[in-house]
Amino acid sequence: MTGKHHKQSWWRLDALRRRLSARHHQTTPPLGHLAELVEGGDGRAHLTTVEAYEEGLQEGTGIYAVLCGRHIPVASMAAPPGYRCFLCHELGGRA
Repeated sequence: MTGKHHKQSWWRLDALRRRLSARHHQTTPPLGHLAELVEGGDGRAHLTTVEAYEEGLQEGTGIYAVLCGRHIPVASMAAPPGYRCFLCHELGGRA
């Protein structure tokens, strides 16, 4: 697609980053301290609240709710983190 109204893909990503970094666009601010969890499938590092982490521990399923809205199965605690989840780290203020 070409034309004067076509925006490049980098423009959309930059606009998303700006929207997420603006405080008035955060619908639910993170509560308390944040914990980093490594996803079992791809090794991506996500952030979760301590409250959601404790809730996941009580359930005993190995699946935790993270800031980006997903429910992930966690890897072994000895697994090193891979790439960071951009959305989790933006919402957690650690970008």
